[in-house]
Amino acid sequence: MDTRRIWGVRAGNFGQADHIFLESNQIAISFAEENGDASRYPASRFAFRQAMETGPHPNATGPAQRNQLYRFVHEMRIGDCIIYPRKSDRTLRFGEITGPYVFDRSGSVEFAHRRMVSWSAKLSRDLFSQGALYEIGSVLTLFEVKSFADEFLRKFGAAQENGALPAMDEEPDEVAARDIAETTRDFIARKLRTDLKGYPLEPFVADLFCAMGYRSHATRSVRDEGIDVIAQRDELGIEPPILKIQVKAQEGNIAADAVKAFYAMVHERDVGIFITTGGFTQAAGEFARTKGNLKLVDGVSFIDLIQRHYDRLDLKHRQQIPLKRVLVPDLATVED
Repeated sequence: MDTRRIWGVRAGNFGQADHIFLESNQIAISFAEENGDASRYPASRFAFRQAMETGPHPNATGPAQRNQLYRFVHEMRIGDCIIYPRKSDRTLRFGEITGPYVFDRSGSVEFAHRRMVSWSAKLSRDLFSQGALYEIGSVLTLFEVKSFADEFLRKFGAAQENGALPAMDEEPDEVAARDIAETTRDFIARKLRTDLKGYPLEPFVADLFCAMGYRSHATRSVRDEGIDVIAQRDELGIEPPILKIQVKAQEGNIAADAVKAFYAMVHERDVGIFITTGGFTQAAGEFARTKGNLKLVDGVSFIDLIQRHYDRLDLKHRQQIPLKRVLVPDLATVED
């Protein structure tokens, strides 16, 4: 079993550090360069953050950036794997950390925090599951890949053996349409993780079911433990089946035990729906398939529902996930 950690890293908001990544074989981040070499700060997370907060430029970074810089300097190890999602050609670059942290401003006034890497494979985004793409769609510049680590290692391992990038035979209009679709789904996933994480997700799901034609409401106000949303078809809410919905905002997979605990609260004449922004383990899926009144909705299906019923969402929720209809080629009907 491969026990190496897998890190994901971005080359800036607009790919500004792409040349550093691929020409200099370095990964680089640009947090708080005004404070100089970050290796001079203490190796414990709390002391590191405290030193930066009281340093010469305490307002150069926020807590999230200080945490990422700490991980870049102290948690990342030589031999760990690295994934770079490169937007310009829709590929994922895969490699290995080969050097320690260095502070290097040569050739660039930005992205001075660096580490040497050795790139060994590149693959098209299209070869990965939507769940894997959601995971590397993190809003963070530096993040650890966990939930879909096995998929990345398996596919990049095969690519390293073959030594080739699978051919891309799509036409430019196909690529453009696919890019728009992927960007939209990534945007929705990002908004769910940030603006709607936690309790706000429950009334959002209630509104989504209203958009789907149900009468629904979030249950937080009545403290219905374990059931986050109730939905039904009839006006009085007394005719079966009543939909009992649990909502979990997390990137990892929901285990079978959590699904079983939820299902124990679902009456025989009701329907249980478990919604997560992540995924479900194989055991959880196998359990659900044995229950005719239990439905699991993973992050991919959840976003499908949001896109399908978006126009009927409440204005408040459409403002939280602002989307605009655009015209793209209908590739299913385009003739050669």
